[in-house]
Amino acid sequence: MDNPGSTDLYIMWAICIRVSQMKKIEAEVRKEMFPQVDFALKQIGVSGLTVAEERRAGRGMWSYPTENVKRLILTVVVEDDGVRKVVESIRGSATTGSWGDGRIAVSTVEHAFDIGSGMTDPNELAIPA
Repeated sequence: MDNPGSTDLYIMWAICIRVSQMKKIEAEVRKEMFPQVDFALKQIGVSGLTVAEERRAGRGMWSYPTENVKRLILTVVVEDDGVRKVVESIRGSATTGSWGDGRIAVSTVEHAFDIGSGMTDPNELAIPA
């Protein structure tokens, strides 16, 4: 191998490992649609979510007083393989077929820690298959 003129061939094996990441799904839904959305999420195994009331004025062709637009912001954190299931569940249960049903945003979560223990347990975020 150390001879002049010889060619050394090194083959490196690349192993592709899929690393699962946590995703945060934030959905803005009509307040009156929350019971259907909550039921649909429970049906697919989402064990918990954060709910916050939002008051804002519309920004379209018309301006609405803030008291007329009642929305809830739902936040769910799941492993990335559960995102599609959660998004489809929210979309299917929150839609009325009219303008202004809400929106869904998905973002990556770098780290998540339990405040009490300081530990993270990805199994808590998994949706049963």
